[in-house]
Amino acid sequence: MSGIFEYHPQADGGFDPIAAVTLCIESGAGSLLLDRDSMPAAFFDLSTGVAGALVQRLTNYGIRVAAVVPDRASHSRAFQQFAAEADRGSLFRFFATREQAVRWLEDGTPSAGPPHEGPAADNA
Repeated sequence: MSGIFEYHPQADGGFDPIAAVTLCIESGAGSLLLDRDSMPAAFFDLSTGVAGALVQRLTNYGIRVAAVVPDRASHSRAFQQFAAEADRGSLFRFFATREQAVRWLEDGTPSAGPPHEGPAADNA
């Protein structure tokens, strides 16, 4: 598998982690790009289990995911901690810009600096 699959928001605003991973696999891509607009509010509320379900599926299938969340500091402290922990891993990371995310997915390294730069990273 190679390439990047970009997940787009569902018409009903929902987000099915299993469907996202399945679509990625069916496309033949080895990595998944999630833009802020493709993730529902439930993704950022860790008590819903949406983010956890996605991470579990990714781990099972070895799919790399880059999530573009430029406003990390606007989310809960728990989410910020989750994102900071994810940024230390090799399968799922958060980025402030699409360019950083795509670069990491293409070559495995973030552009200059940590995955999520800027003021939001200070709150992680």
